Amino acid sequence: MVLSFLAMAVMSLAAINIVRSHRRANIRASNVRQQVEGRLVAEGLIHRNVALARTNGVLPVASLDAELSDSSFPNAWMANPVIDPVNQTVSLQVYMYPGATRPAASVTTAMPATPPTPTPPSPTAPVTGPAVSVPAVVAPSAF
Repeated sequence: MVLSFLAMAVMSLAAINIVRSHRRANIRASNVRQQVEGRLVAEGLIHRNVALARTNGVLPVASLDAELSDSSFPNAWMANPVIDPVNQTVSLQVYMYPGATRPAASVTTAMPATPPTPTPPSPTAPVTGPAVSVPAVVAPSAF
């Protein structure tokens, strides 16, 4: 009789420990997923802004800060761009929370001295470059 009570106590303690370990594992997985998601959001916005800067010749930094605050990471912020006029590069860093010392995403890229002039698309020429106003069409046989 005593052994059965002891066995039930051991089983209930084991069950409690299993539930706790699963809860901790779920919390860890959620934290890792959130970190990766934040880095992807930051890198995507940085690369989009770099593409816009190469097209227009201006870094739209204000829009990046606004989009970061509207995302699921409201404390994210972007450091002032570091522009190296000698090497014609710009460095952008996004931090995920105030007081962060390591950026979640960092990109250093070459910037052209003058922005390219967009050319309107021609119906006979292949569609290329940032001035594309017509969606690209892929033949069904390509799939």
